[in-house]
Amino acid sequence: MSESAKTAGVASFITTEDPPMDLFRINPGVPCDYALEQISTLLGCVKKLLHAGIVDGDGDMLCAAYYLSEFAKAIIDDVEVGRMRSRGALKA
Repeated sequence: MSESAKTAGVASFITTEDPPMDLFRINPGVPCDYALEQISTLLGCVKKLLHAGIVDGDGDMLCAAYYLSEFAKAIIDDVEVGRMRSRGALKA
């Protein structure tokens, strides 16, 4: 991956439908390598929460896993846009 690849700041997560809006957005300019490290950590937490939530029947843990997975997906989407931009495939 290019060292110059940075997050684009276009992906969002936790959206509402009425009115349509995003509660959170990924910040632009974060090095993609660092963002990917954070995704790995988040997905490790999601895995543990899902296992514990299923075994213990704890809906709160399952809900937390849902939100963390949505957060991780937004980071992945934003990293991909940043990588495409650094290759010149997308305009800023």
